[in-house]
Amino acid sequence: MKSENLIFLILFFTILINGCTGVRHLEDGEKLLYKQSIVGVEKANKDALSEQITLTPNTRIPLLGPLGAAIYELGENSYDTAEINQDRREYIEKMDKKISAREEDGKSTSRLETNKKRKLDRYENKLRNGNLPMRTGTPLAVYDSLAIANSKERMLTYLNFNGFLKAQIDIEVKEKRRKVHQKFIVDEGPRSYIDSLTLRTGDSTLSNLINATKSKSFLKIGDPYSKDKIDQERERIESLMKDNGYFNFTKGFIEFDVFFKPNELDLWVSTVINKPSDKPKHQIYQMDSIIFNSNGSDMPTDTTEYENVSYVSGLNYYSPKVIDTRLIFRKGELYNYTSVINTQRQLLAIDMFRYVNINFDTTLVPGKMVTNFYTAPLKKYQLTQELGLNVTNNTQSSYPGPFYNLSLKDRNVFGGLEILELNAFVGIEGIAKSNSSESSNSNLQYGGNLSLSFPRFITPFPSRELNLGTFNPRTTVSLGYSYTDRTQYKRENINGNLSYNWQNLKGSKNYTLTLTDVNLIYTPFRSEEFDALLDRLEAQGNTLKLAFEPSFVSSTSFNATLNNDYSNTNSPSSFFRYFVEAGGSILNLTGTGLLRNNDLTNYQFLKFQVDYRRYYPLSRERALVFRGNMGIADPYNGADLPYEKYFFSGGSNSNRAWTPRRLGPGSAFPYLLDDNGDNVRDSEGNLVADRSKDSYRFEQPGEILLEINAEYRANIVGFLDWAFFVDAGNVWKFRDTEAPDDPSDPITLSSGADFKFNRFYKEIAVGAGIGLRFDFSFLVFRFDIGHKIRDPRFPNGERWRKPFTDTNQTVWNIGVGYAF
Repeated sequence: MKSENLIFLILFFTILINGCTGVRHLEDGEKLLYKQSIVGVEKANKDALSEQITLTPNTRIPLLGPLGAAIYELGENSYDTAEINQDRREYIEKMDKKISAREEDGKSTSRLETNKKRKLDRYENKLRNGNLPMRTGTPLAVYDSLAIANSKERMLTYLNFNGFLKAQIDIEVKEKRRKVHQKFIVDEGPRSYIDSLTLRTGDSTLSNLINATKSKSFLKIGDPYSKDKIDQERERIESLMKDNGYFNFTKGFIEFDVFFKPNELDLWVSTVINKPSDKPKHQIYQMDSIIFNSNGSDMPTDTTEYENVSYVSGLNYYSPKVIDTRLIFRKGELYNYTSVINTQRQLLAIDMFRYVNINFDTTLVPGKMVTNFYTAPLKKYQLTQELGLNVTNNTQSSYPGPFYNLSLKDRNVFGGLEILELNAFVGIEGIAKSNSSESSNSNLQYGGNLSLSFPRFITPFPSRELNLGTFNPRTTVSLGYSYTDRTQYKRENINGNLSYNWQNLKGSKNYTLTLTDVNLIYTPFRSEEFDALLDRLEAQGNTLKLAFEPSFVSSTSFNATLNNDYSNTNSPSSFFRYFVEAGGSILNLTGTGLLRNNDLTNYQFLKFQVDYRRYYPLSRERALVFRGNMGIADPYNGADLPYEKYFFSGGSNSNRAWTPRRLGPGSAFPYLLDDNGDNVRDSEGNLVADRSKDSYRFEQPGEILLEINAEYRANIVGFLDWAFFVDAGNVWKFRDTEAPDDPSDPITLSSGADFKFNRFYKEIAVGAGIGLRFDFSFLVFRFDIGHKIRDPRFPNGERWRKPFTDTNQTVWNIGVGYAF
């Protein structure tokens, strides 16, 4: 599309949107709340204060105007409740006839009843909340003085709850052409601080428990008064009580008395724990007998005693020894609510029970409780099938193809809560062009994977204490096979894996230790054209050819992720992942044995990667997100890296101004070749750089990765969000591009691929752009447009690019989920 046509479409769309939404849609006497601001806020949280406002202007997008209001009005113009009610009545009449007919025939009507209820629920939702455009968009912001006054009172309440007891707010309104510019002028006044903290319980045991955890209190002397902190302290004390035997304790027993003198700012806060109405003090409960009932039916039962726990089973036998490792609390211990919840989580994570209910009987012996587990088994055999269409996510040529996945699960294979799972797949995928002259082709793939999972650590040494001390441990052994059939080649891969997984109690830290991961790769066929392509790639520094050699790849790795409630909208959060891998571990153990005395290519390498992300919510609808990604992969003993172990940069989850895997390495660039494959030279005999769009057609593997990403995210309306992003980074190699052995061979890639401390920072590629996100809760569909700002393939001094100076500066990316 020519640039002038694109500009015309943008202007046309802008005029259309702005013409459809504005003051002309107001009724007589109505005014549009066009702009709103808050001034005078110095110490209070301005974003939290703005959330107290119930009427806000419509979000306006540069050039597009208030898109949300346009969407809403589009739906409102076609919204007719009378028509919806008529459709509803006709539907009920039609369904009632069908149901009556089936009842007369003596057939089941459950499916029709379910469909009827589902459709009627949709009608009710449409009548209550409007049609889809109305639910997606936002109504036009008609100025309402009562709503503004209500917002003022809410803001004052918020300020009072946060220590600004003498705060005042004035409202300033200016009107121009039926557009209202409204301003909240805030005078916070002095802030009140906590001067004294006291505790009153009437129970020395309870007082000692609370005082022992005083350092964890949300209330501190000298801190500003905050109702939110008081609510958090109430939650903390309730959890503390429930985790120390106080089974019947609730936060309703907790009160906070706040005292202050009229002429003084400082406050006195007293925490009061009220006594129960029918007892002199709160009762502490101790675990007595524990009964685990997995019968789930009225079938005859069998009882087994193990580690002071009674196991009642029916037709389904589950090893008490295995279940015992999932029980966090024990007989004789005080009741602990957190341990109860974590035990329930662990049992459900086994994927063996439909439900796990835990009931407590405190009526038999004072201060003692009987713990009863009630579970019911999931189906022993579970078959899952999936048929769909696969689309290759690539900006090059691609097309969709069908696929079929099958999964068969067998639970409790040997009675120890093991899961045996068989996964099989077959599919035809669209394949991108390998080069500009090659046509698209199809790719047939099929294979399967057989895995056996144990809900505990399987080790050659006794591991009971390790299983008891670890949350949700799991051992998985798997064996897989895959076959790829393309016109250019046929490739087989046999894979074996032994791994251990576990978490921390909160579930925020996940660990995976892959003790061994073995891949045996064989390529029985390669076409001459494909071999020639691999040779050309090798000449440009791409080692894809090694992935099609008979090879043996083994490794041991450790992966850890720490998720600090990442992406929550209330407070800053983070995500941290580190990964360590040692390749060739089996070779190191076997020395020069069978694995070395064959025609297989063997690999030995070390790999390390760190991925850190930080999320800063600016409000519930806006956020700043940062990411740093670094990695090193180093082959040793003269070996190369397996192609899958290299780092790549560029694409929808990396630097979005470059096509997938096409950035780098370093400042190296390809040289221009003529139709005969010879170097093109200028009038002075110098090699000519190829910086055309096609020069980025080959993947560029690297052994060193550095990436930094930043993104501003904001909501437009409903499920539609937008983002502005800046991406920077590159990949490098440890060794620079080597000259061809034969002087007559063409030189295809320049120097500059290696990492050097004195110049790597000059080779950082920078891209920026904007994007749209369609957030459907269960799925996020992402569309990004990235533009090259700094391109390291140009000579030093020319790398900062002028906008739109090259045909390959802009890249369009489509992705699923957020980039980071």
